[in-house]
Amino acid sequence: MTARLVRGWAVRGIDAWILENAALRVTVLPDLGGKVFELVDKVADRDLLWHSPRTPPRRAPFGAWFDDWWCGGWDEIFPTGDVARLHDEPLPYMGELWSVPWTVTREDEGDGVCAITTTGLATIAPARLERRLELHGDEPVLRARYRLTNLDHRPLPFLWGIHPGLAVTDAHRIDLTASEMLVGVSSGTSLGVPGQTYTWPFLPDPSAPGGQRDIRLVRGADAVVFGGHWATDLREGWVALTDTVTHRGVAIVFPLDVFPAAWLWQVYGGWRGYHHVALEPWTGFPMQLEEASAAGRARELAPGETLTAEVAFVVYGGRTSVGSVASAGDGFVVG
Repeated sequence: MTARLVRGWAVRGIDAWILENAALRVTVLPDLGGKVFELVDKVADRDLLWHSPRTPPRRAPFGAWFDDWWCGGWDEIFPTGDVARLHDEPLPYMGELWSVPWTVTREDEGDGVCAITTTGLATIAPARLERRLELHGDEPVLRARYRLTNLDHRPLPFLWGIHPGLAVTDAHRIDLTASEMLVGVSSGTSLGVPGQTYTWPFLPDPSAPGGQRDIRLVRGADAVVFGGHWATDLREGWVALTDTVTHRGVAIVFPLDVFPAAWLWQVYGGWRGYHHVALEPWTGFPMQLEEASAAGRARELAPGETLTAEVAFVVYGGRTSVGSVASAGDGFVVG
């Protein structure tokens, strides 16, 4: 099978665009903020994205509280994570783009390439985010090519995060190339104290064997904890999640000059009873725009300026951990 676009499907009455090849099936819901609803590893017959067992996909009003509407999947968070203000107007929690409908166009490609472009327009921030999703032949790689444009006559400060909720078991493992980590939020000391720093991957924890906890190891839902940690000094632009039982996983590859930080959202039963992680490239931190701006870590676009980035979701097998993800010609090698 070569890459192809499938139309005519819907998810709970919401129009769905499906990109598919022998390795992957990708389901996109443009009306739900351009949400990538499914990323199916066809070899394992498993959706890599997490879905809420209680909250189905549904259209949210602008400004809704993200957590109460989030059904899972992969969303784009812009121009702030936490609530903030821009030009003296309030910005919603998790930004504007996830709750507005995006337009979608089919891209006619040869050489076995299947592609669509989804475009979201922010409401308060004068900005346009274009995301072209591509499958090449039967490669197990989903490519996302982004163009973010400031449509204002003024400079535009912003934070932007790629937010994929990922399905896990307690046999999964997280890998990345950071040394210093910063605890952003935590429900208990076993996932640190907000403001605490530690050296990846070992978080001091008196309740853990040996007095430290290996944050690479996903915990079961019976841990009843949650936390969010920043990787603030990434050496390479990738994060990976591997199932150590099936030896299959996914790496998210991104340009460090655009996304210098990564957010590890770890939910092990302690937030609404859910069990998932989110491995998120971010343009800066913390998630509140004004705080990031004050710290000199928000991005800014001049009037009319465009920022581009290429991100890839690379599905792999035959591994229980990841030490490197390298470009190789037109593809990737996971080591």
